[in-house]
Amino acid sequence: MANKELGRPTNDKLILSKGDILKEALKILDKQGESGLSFRKLAKAFDVTAMALKHHVGSRQEIVKSLIEIVYKDVNDISKTNDYKEAIRELLGNYCNCVFKHPNVSKLLLSDHSLINQELIDLTNSIRKYAITLVNDENEGILFADVIIDYTHGFALAAASQNEKTDLGILTINDFYKGIDWILGRV
Repeated sequence: MANKELGRPTNDKLILSKGDILKEALKILDKQGESGLSFRKLAKAFDVTAMALKHHVGSRQEIVKSLIEIVYKDVNDISKTNDYKEAIRELLGNYCNCVFKHPNVSKLLLSDHSLINQELIDLTNSIRKYAITLVNDENEGILFADVIIDYTHGFALAAASQNEKTDLGILTINDFYKGIDWILGRV
């Protein structure tokens, strides 16, 4: 087995980019979970030292924050509508889809609230704004928004954590929409 030099790549070798490192970090986190994400594993994937990676992406916490930005980047993108129920449905569906795609990023986020970024704060504020307008009462609107947000968190994490088919089958985004449509139909 040949010894490979580790360290910063020279000009004739791979040039590290933050984007490439974050893509690999997301793959590792998706497959192996939080405990699998380490500088050692990332460095091995690029055939460099852990210090070379840290130079490009900073600390582990900074990597996780960057992954949250990547995963939730478009969570607030919805079609123009004056239908507040539809706006809430789309926003919550976007969030749910992000969790389905990258459940381990979402688990990190829910275990450490300091990781909540502006995109997610804007998501919550938008849902609250639509809910307040929908029920025509600020206090009830905030309470309603909190309830449907909690329902969405619970559903998305339960569905994303499924490792195999259960007696109920595999939960899907369509199952989420059935539930949220039922809730929104009661308002």
